[in-house]
Amino acid sequence: MNLMPKGVPVSAPRADLCSQPATGVVRSAEPGVREVVWQVPEEVPVALQFNSEPFTVMMATPADLRDFAAGFALAERLVRSIDDIKGVLVMPVDNGIALDIAVAEGGLDDTRFVRRSIEGRTGCGLCGVEDIASAIKPVRRLVRVGSPSTAAVLKAAKDLPSRQPMNQFNRTVHGAAWVAPNGEIQLVREDVGRHNALDKLIGAVYLAGTDVTQGFVLMTSRCSYELVQKAASAGITALVTVSAPTTLALELARKSNLFLAALGAGGIVVFNP
Repeated sequence: MNLMPKGVPVSAPRADLCSQPATGVVRSAEPGVREVVWQVPEEVPVALQFNSEPFTVMMATPADLRDFAAGFALAERLVRSIDDIKGVLVMPVDNGIALDIAVAEGGLDDTRFVRRSIEGRTGCGLCGVEDIASAIKPVRRLVRVGSPSTAAVLKAAKDLPSRQPMNQFNRTVHGAAWVAPNGEIQLVREDVGRHNALDKLIGAVYLAGTDVTQGFVLMTSRCSYELVQKAASAGITALVTVSAPTTLALELARKSNLFLAALGAGGIVVFNP
């Protein structure tokens, strides 16, 4: 599938292209102060449109936007299949970027097309939905063929920091990795928002034609409910995060039969084996 858009490039950029220098002052117990220059990640409004119809605006890191568009559409169940997405047009606009996702006739699930009234902020995968029913969507029941081994999870967790070029540069963004059953990291996507990082990874995985039942997602963030909801919606059967899930995340994982674990206690803590 060729979703390369006209307009600005959307291939993975150099990490420094999504960061800007910021000057700060170091204060400590020692007398005097000194200036430091840190790189901080960009966070810009990204408007998502479907067949040129506005849907929502998310705050995101302006990298891997083709993956973001495809993954968002799949994770939010706005399209029925990756094959229904025929193209993504990336357009610079005043103060942000617009993504126009071309969907084949009949490919857009109108029952899921709930318009949002305000922007989606980086810390929230929910902002702007119009009612409670739109916030916590029913999750699909997954069929699992296996679960990640402890050795595979720990190997990926050890390797992930070296596979995050943006985070090495600015020490701020979340990472979402697709990991093979043997613990080898195959894809990584980064963003200031954890759910954006997962959307980007979902898009990248599907555009690469990867079998989402053969592997797992490893994330550097906490496990909130929308990560479970997005993973299950995309057919991903296993999710590992750095910290324990919320009660709602665990409830949704159990309902969907999603393997859910967190790093900790010298190994991994499995909440839904």
